[in-house]
Amino acid sequence: MKKSWLLSAIAVIVVTNLVACKEDAEEISSPAAGSAVSPPPEANNEPAYKYSLSDGPDICFQKVKEKLGATATVYSIRSSFAPGEKITSDTQYPDGAMTTCSVSYPNPDDPRKLLSMWLDNKTGEFQKPREVEIRVSGDASRFRLEDYLISLEKVDLSHLETFMAEQETALGKRFSVWAWKGVRLEEPGVFNNVHRLDIGVEGRLASNDIKDSGYATLSVDSKKVIKNRLMK
Repeated sequence: MKKSWLLSAIAVIVVTNLVACKEDAEEISSPAAGSAVSPPPEANNEPAYKYSLSDGPDICFQKVKEKLGATATVYSIRSSFAPGEKITSDTQYPDGAMTTCSVSYPNPDDPRKLLSMWLDNKTGEFQKPREVEIRVSGDASRFRLEDYLISLEKVDLSHLETFMAEQETALGKRFSVWAWKGVRLEEPGVFNNVHRLDIGVEGRLASNDIKDSGYATLSVDSKKVIKNRLMK
């Protein structure tokens, strides 16, 4: 049960890789879905990616469960997919390639702290986890990481593809070309006190060819639509 102070005292959490530069911080309270991308692939003949949207919108979640176990607790999961050159001309990935897959989860050796892992796009294996630092806005002494964790047993994306299919007609009218941009398990934050699923879309507007995007928020079992702003 989340405490009432979760929304007021704990406003923003910033996670910074301890091994990286202090300026390379990621604010993780944003409602937008799938905005992060991985470093570009090397210019060689090796495959630029291992997985894609064709493996299912939950492919990153599957890989996380394989790595951590189906009953593990996590803080957040982030995945993004390449929209394709018809939408983003400077892309270096094939349409639908999974460009980002990351998970933040409690350190088994010290559950007060977080670790973060990123999937290598070429090998399909997770890289060595990094310890991350949590910065809290508000009364930091009242922050408890366990209030921001969820068991993977409660996260079920099996209904997500049905929701996605139901949006295709409307998206096809709004955009001349469009693609699903990413799926995220978002942690509790300023505007909500529970985890949620965010799915993003990006495309070229049929009216003027301007690039635009949208997102939808679903419950963690993917059954309930909390907010649908795919069409703005």
